Amino acid sequence: MKEKIITVLKEQKKALSSIEIAQILQLNNIDDTKMLLKTLVEMENEHLILVNNNNSFSYLDPQIYLTGVVLINKKGFGFVRINNQQEEYYVGQKDLKDALDNDEVIFRLKKNNNLDKSKKIEAEIVKVIKRKTEYVVGVIRKNKENHQTLEILNVKLQQYCGLITNPEQYSENEIVKGFITNFNPKKNIIEVKVTEIIGNLNQPGVDILAVLYEFNIKTHFEPQVLEEANHVASFLAAPEELTRRRDLTKDIIVTIDGDDAKDLDDAISVIKTANNTYVLKVAIADVAHYVKENKMLDQEALSRGCSVYLIDRVVPMLPEKLSNGVCSLNPNEIRLVMCCEMEISREGKVLNSEIYEGYIKTKARLTYNNVNKFFNDQPGEISSEVQEMLKMARELYQVLARRKHSDGALDFDLDEPKFITNQSGKIEAIVPRERGEAEKLIESFMIRANETVAETIFWMDLPFIYRVHQQPKEKKLRDLYEQLSLLGLNIKGKLENIHAKDIQTILEKLKNYDNFKVLSALFLRSMEKARYSPVNDGHFGLASTCYTHFTSPIRRYPDLLVHRLLKQYLLHNQVGVKILEDTRKTVSFASEQSTICEQKAMDCEREVNKMKEAEYMEDKIGNHYWGIISGVTGFGIFVELENTIEGLVHIRDLKGDYYHFDERTLKLIGEHTRKEYFLGQKLKIKVKNANKKLRQIDFELVRGK
Repeated sequence: MKEKIITVLKEQKKALSSIEIAQILQLNNIDDTKMLLKTLVEMENEHLILVNNNNSFSYLDPQIYLTGVVLINKKGFGFVRINNQQEEYYVGQKDLKDALDNDEVIFRLKKNNNLDKSKKIEAEIVKVIKRKTEYVVGVIRKNKENHQTLEILNVKLQQYCGLITNPEQYSENEIVKGFITNFNPKKNIIEVKVTEIIGNLNQPGVDILAVLYEFNIKTHFEPQVLEEANHVASFLAAPEELTRRRDLTKDIIVTIDGDDAKDLDDAISVIKTANNTYVLKVAIADVAHYVKENKMLDQEALSRGCSVYLIDRVVPMLPEKLSNGVCSLNPNEIRLVMCCEMEISREGKVLNSEIYEGYIKTKARLTYNNVNKFFNDQPGEISSEVQEMLKMARELYQVLARRKHSDGALDFDLDEPKFITNQSGKIEAIVPRERGEAEKLIESFMIRANETVAETIFWMDLPFIYRVHQQPKEKKLRDLYEQLSLLGLNIKGKLENIHAKDIQTILEKLKNYDNFKVLSALFLRSMEKARYSPVNDGHFGLASTCYTHFTSPIRRYPDLLVHRLLKQYLLHNQVGVKILEDTRKTVSFASEQSTICEQKAMDCEREVNKMKEAEYMEDKIGNHYWGIISGVTGFGIFVELENTIEGLVHIRDLKGDYYHFDERTLKLIGEHTRKEYFLGQKLKIKVKNANKKLRQIDFELVRGK
């Protein structure tokens, strides 16, 4: 029946009603007509046909009608991209139909009447397949008629007016979450049913809470999940459990974390052997011992994917009874661990390794600050035995750092913001986050452990979850090299069979340029995104042929799954055909789910940072600062200040000329004066405006240099 319907719709080349289709197919009895209607519904659900407003059907030719995800800009237009493809197509506001940001859609390409080949091909949305934005967050307001409306806070939906379908006694300035019941893009109206009150707009911390709701990130645990957490936490290191594990309590093992960290999931120990090699033990909290597969805690952790770290809070993947309690490697307490023990040569090569269950009692809870002070010969309160271990750890770190550099590992050396808050939570300063030797040491040890674990299972050819980072696409590299040459940099880079070492070499040549940070950001944007995968494609950025995430099971679900798989394969030898088939399905689903959750957490963190940066700059309007141009677009230039805050100088605020955007050279060029604004250029700006709601900062130029 489906094939016959498709043939009819192809031949007629127009939309047909069910009656017209039945007539052409000569369906004369009731049973055949019922079968036709049932088949048409199935075909619509399978996106083989499209139903218009007149209930007529047309064939969705897969050569013409494509499936993808639409990303909508807060200015109203968007871009649609076919899944797993690099090419994206511009969608004007009138062609978005009723699509919202991140919706899965059917679209078709428009005829290109534009002779300018540099502009993106345009597309129009035909149908929304799956609505990804189901909820909005907003502030209760009252209009002139004293009716309640919703001022939507989602940045990409602020052009719409929210009409509340269940108006009750909500107070003005209350922030609420609501379910989208109807959407009218022509009138810019979203109808919303309020489902939850988040808090008052003026209440401290509610602004960040609202962003968490905006990204649909869970902020609390259900009672039954907390009950299970309390239950499993009560079985703390039972004697019979310790007897079957390796005793590491006599080792000089320490944790090194940030000052405020409470979920301590990794500890390290280093000794030097008589053969002049190093033995590195990376002991990781054995979360899998407490969080069993398919139990409520496991399902909750999988749905969250990871902990979310924001300016004033952590939204944990696991309840605090586990994350900050029984699983956290707190000082001088017995804790269960999975340990990756490696003997490493003076050249940084792992000579042999072993992964096993153990238990530890850490000798100290160190911070990056006090370890960095020790490395810089500043006085501190670290015991002599721990100091000796740290000296050997520093030696090993330098060995591993040289090895990684030799392999070609990339370091883009870009600044991240650090928000300094007072006791009431108000931001007092924003500064670039510093990465000292202690931070790099721990990162280096974790990378080596992750590689060792991944290699161990890879060579066993068993289902596993890998952290992959593919090499950059040829087109992105070609565009990058062209941009560099137009900036006056004669860079000859490879396009095919590229290795991380090739990019590393170029970055090192550019290191001494004043605008290195901007150039490095260009390189970073040309890279692919790292993700989780059941297939080992290597990690380009780390120059690793095999990589996974093993070291943070308290805050990342893939690490928890890796621990579970290590126990399954190495300790219990569960490698039967049926077991491996089920494991393969689990790994595949967890890879996709964890990648989605990680991206959502990163997007949420970025929006919170932008919101708080705008709030921080609200009382600095009129102040002057130096910065460099970090981005050039057709609507203006982005300028980054020394404290990492970025703002826009709109093209209308560039006085004295009419400026044109050259997309090839990424420059704004004055029509009469030929004055240019380009990446890396140093400028002095004045803060023109800062809008917390829009999460936007506007600058205007004082003078250039």
